[in-house]
Amino acid sequence: MSNSPKKSKTIAIVCAVVVVLAAAFCLYQFTDIFGAKQNNAVPAEAQSAPEATVAVIATDAPTEAPAPTDAPAPTEAPAEETPAEPSAEEQPAAEEEPAAEEAQDENPVLATLDGNEITLTDTQAMLSSLVSGGYITDSTDYKTALDYLIQTRVLAAKITELGFDQFTDEEKADFAAKAEAEWNEAIEQYVSYFGGAEDTNVEQTRQEAVAYYAAHGITEESIARQYQAEASQEKLEAYLLEGKNVAVTEEEIQALFDEAAEQDKASIGGNIGTYELYQAYYGQQFFYMPEGYRGIIHILLDVDEALMDAYTQAQSAYEESVTEEKPDGDEALKAAVDEARQAILDSRKETIDDIYARLEKGEEFTALIAEYNQDPGMKDESRLADGYLVHQESLIWDPVFTAAAFSEKMVKPGDVSDPVVGQNGIHILYYLRDVPGGKVEMTDEIRAEIETYLDSSKKNQVFSEALSEWMTQHEIVYNQEAIYALTNSAETTAE
Repeated sequence: MSNSPKKSKTIAIVCAVVVVLAAAFCLYQFTDIFGAKQNNAVPAEAQSAPEATVAVIATDAPTEAPAPTDAPAPTEAPAEETPAEPSAEEQPAAEEEPAAEEAQDENPVLATLDGNEITLTDTQAMLSSLVSGGYITDSTDYKTALDYLIQTRVLAAKITELGFDQFTDEEKADFAAKAEAEWNEAIEQYVSYFGGAEDTNVEQTRQEAVAYYAAHGITEESIARQYQAEASQEKLEAYLLEGKNVAVTEEEIQALFDEAAEQDKASIGGNIGTYELYQAYYGQQFFYMPEGYRGIIHILLDVDEALMDAYTQAQSAYEESVTEEKPDGDEALKAAVDEARQAILDSRKETIDDIYARLEKGEEFTALIAEYNQDPGMKDESRLADGYLVHQESLIWDPVFTAAAFSEKMVKPGDVSDPVVGQNGIHILYYLRDVPGGKVEMTDEIRAEIETYLDSSKKNQVFSEALSEWMTQHEIVYNQEAIYALTNSAETTAE
């Protein structure tokens, strides 16, 4: 059926998802440039207070060449130039020292960590990474970026303290080999994307690729460092979880499922339009099904285009004649609609009669679907087994289809409707089943999703508690005045 809703896509549990583990180094840029998966990312709205949490970035091989709109590809590798030494006349005089102080003010210290300065430049780099990665949406949120930066440095210090940044020569060789493979694949994808013409200088395009990635801080060596950083994180995770019971129980899975179902029930509030809108068009998965749905399968017969156009035009003209003063519309226009509808039914009368005759003899409706139906949706085995879910208040279906699904002839499962003319042709509907309301069945997919969420939550809790403790072991001083001035200035500029 051409107006059938899109398949629902499984999304995160209704509860807010927390970030699982922390990155000890700023690894965001490489991941974002290559479009790698970020399965552990938290929705931006859940990150307004990143207390003791920083996102872990999953590193995958690039799946596609970077789009040139993100950052224009260089036409040639940047030349290495040695800055000319200034002449004596250009040397700054001693009395020009205030200018240096003024320049320093352009890069104020926003915080100190154990006496080590964290400047605006440091913070802006982190802020840019967080925004481009989708972890926060406010490009003026210097405080959040500063918090993330401090946390990554605390984590880096802890990893160093525990010796988790130390690796054998064999391990380092493995990191280098993985980085080399990923780097070469990235370069080749770039060449393939930008160097498709036969007369393209392949070597020049490779140089452009190297320059392009270098401009984003990505080199083969940086990729190797990222692999090493991830290995350090894995050591840290194993260290923190050692001896701790973070196993997810069946009771916890069921409890969260029940809670999510109750939240869905409350959010729907009996509004079928809202339920269908979010499920069919936004891909939201609900764990609660409102009462009153039926599973409907049908046979769609196509009709002559000219007849359908005549019917559509007659229907539009009649609908325009319906007003508050004349709720029944123009009688002549209504008669024209009936005439056009009957012409369509008459055009497929032989087929329609044959279908009903065969049903009368006891043939299965599904067998007739296979022979007569023109709706691609009815070729989907799961859709054929469950039917289209139709409610009397449904808004996603052709109103003619919905009305037929609840017509006088559709009293119980097994009933068949009269033929009706809808936007896509002639429908003959079959009442397949009643869809029970209440909590939906917990499928293996839903169970796995909840288990993953709970596993992440438990591990994150262990990590958060540890990080909170580590943070107390450091002296952290914020320059609140500078942070406020920066944020306020950025917001004013944006307005």
